[in-house]
Amino acid sequence: MILGIRTLTRRRRECLAALQDAVTAAGAPVHYSAISERLGISPWTAYDLLRALECDGLAAASYAHRPGVAVGRTQVAFSPTDQGRAALGARSITPAEERALRRAAERVAALGQAALRSSRSLDVAGHLGFWLGQAEGLPGRTRDGLRHLLRSAPEAATGLSMFVAAVYGAVTPGSGAEADDLIAAVSAFQARLTRTTAARRERLIRSLLAVLDTLPGQTPPPAPGRFLGETP
Repeated sequence: MILGIRTLTRRRRECLAALQDAVTAAGAPVHYSAISERLGISPWTAYDLLRALECDGLAAASYAHRPGVAVGRTQVAFSPTDQGRAALGARSITPAEERALRRAAERVAALGQAALRSSRSLDVAGHLGFWLGQAEGLPGRTRDGLRHLLRSAPEAATGLSMFVAAVYGAVTPGSGAEADDLIAAVSAFQARLTRTTAARRERLIRSLLAVLDTLPGQTPPPAPGRFLGETP
């Protein structure tokens, strides 16, 4: 048995995978704020998860001054240990489709309405990530309905189509350029979905449910006419 593997909760598995991705991207150990941003959790929650992984022997902490600062307090940074990397290699911690959905949702949050204008170039996971980004701003009760819709769908393609249609119905403005852009985004998604294999549709719907299950609690609905993910 790989040390610590039995103690990994779902949240710790996600944290370990996010840590590996962040360290790979940065080429060095990363601060816990990088994990907080990737998982959409508070910095202190990310810190506690990383410390738990450290206790399991799956992550290691190091200390150094921030770049360009040679004095004062050092800053903690984390990286996977050999055992942590082995755990990721031995067992799928976070499915690739789930990671793709999360990354796409993060890009939507950063780009706001501009994300629509590049939607035609996205793959099917990118499209779903776009609509997931919209769903994040919906009230908790509405998101519960989305989860029920996905779980009760007769097959994956229908469930994914119904998810996008339901989110569109909840967020679309009454008229204007934003509404036209959203309609175009729905059409672009449907075109991509028809070219996606049944096996990938099944993976996507499972990953979409997994991401929805980790979203925070109820949030107030957006102001009328404002595009979700767009700052005033």
